[in-house]
Amino acid sequence: MFDEVTRTWQEYSLDDDIEQINAAIKDEESKSQRDSSARRKVKDTEFYDLLGIQTDASSSEIRAAYRKKAREVHPDKVDKSMRESAEKMFREISAAYETLSDPQSRLRYDNSGIGSNEDSEFALDPYAFFGTLFGSELVEQYVGELSIANAFDSLLRLSRRGETELSFESLEELKAAIGYNVQILKKRKRETEIAIHLRSRVADYVDGLLALDAFKESCYQEAATIAKEASGTRFLLAIGPQLVAEANYFLGYRKSVVKWRGPVSNVKRKLLKFRRKASMYKSIFYTAKESVLIMNAECPRDAKQQSEASVDCLSNTIPLILEMAWTINYVDIATTLSGACNKLFYDVASSKEERLLRAQAVHVMGSQFHLVGLQKAGNFTAPHTVDEIKDRASAAFAESMKRAYA
Repeated sequence: MFDEVTRTWQEYSLDDDIEQINAAIKDEESKSQRDSSARRKVKDTEFYDLLGIQTDASSSEIRAAYRKKAREVHPDKVDKSMRESAEKMFREISAAYETLSDPQSRLRYDNSGIGSNEDSEFALDPYAFFGTLFGSELVEQYVGELSIANAFDSLLRLSRRGETELSFESLEELKAAIGYNVQILKKRKRETEIAIHLRSRVADYVDGLLALDAFKESCYQEAATIAKEASGTRFLLAIGPQLVAEANYFLGYRKSVVKWRGPVSNVKRKLLKFRRKASMYKSIFYTAKESVLIMNAECPRDAKQQSEASVDCLSNTIPLILEMAWTINYVDIATTLSGACNKLFYDVASSKEERLLRAQAVHVMGSQFHLVGLQKAGNFTAPHTVDEIKDRASAAFAESMKRAYA
């Protein structure tokens, strides 16, 4: 497989890669913890006790403990007679998690016993929120955690530092603040986990346990199930063509006796990515332009009225911003699936014949996803009014809280 970093061809193994990634993430988290706390004595252990963890717990252990505790005391999951006490406990463990999940606020708490945002009633999980907002639950195994959620998570990390701490003497300090190294590893892990899922999904066909027609039908039925979700059609039209393009690219160079099939497939693959990127940049420009026009046309010029109407003016730009977010998702999904398919098709643990069968199966899957997406596109209605989008965002927030603690 061609390594974009070293610009060299290297042997690649899916199973070895995921082991290396998990180990590297663990090392990075341990390093971050040592840099900020280094198995120190803490002034107050209340937050640690609330989550039931040791003071040297890793980031992963803190997150796991938080989910477990939140699930136990979530107000929606207890008897009505215990709801008041459950809400109080829920706020407390949320404040504990929000403080301990960020290295800087955790260090401040360890040294002073004072947490950040202790009055907060929740600790928003951006991955759960955006996953619910865009309806990506059924396709998570194909797209992973969307990058837009990752970017929002980085902003939350910075916001928790406080105004007096938002200054960095070097690029490395900024990277450390947003967890840059861990994010790079998680991006790599995202692609690898999708590749592992694809390997599992096509295994029956590759191993000869499922005939072509039966496998095609199973892909069609899976796509039909995905299409029933709020944004399922959008995801099918994002995933399907990309899987087809990646499979054609691989098969074109390795199976076709026609010499030009490989280069042509590569051109089509690159054009698909180019069109999606061009659409994204166009959407960003259009959103910025229309937002300015809306603000100028609808926002009062009278300074006394501006504070009262500013929220309504900004609300009218929400549909444009959501559509822009979708174009960003398309590019993100295309890039991620390209990396995942590359790993799947070049896995040296499998024979050449097996890898060709994998590519054929991925082509079938992509074709069926695209077909169902096109069939359902006529019936798909995206939320286009401000109130509809607000309702969906509110529902996403409420559901993300439940999902984060489930």
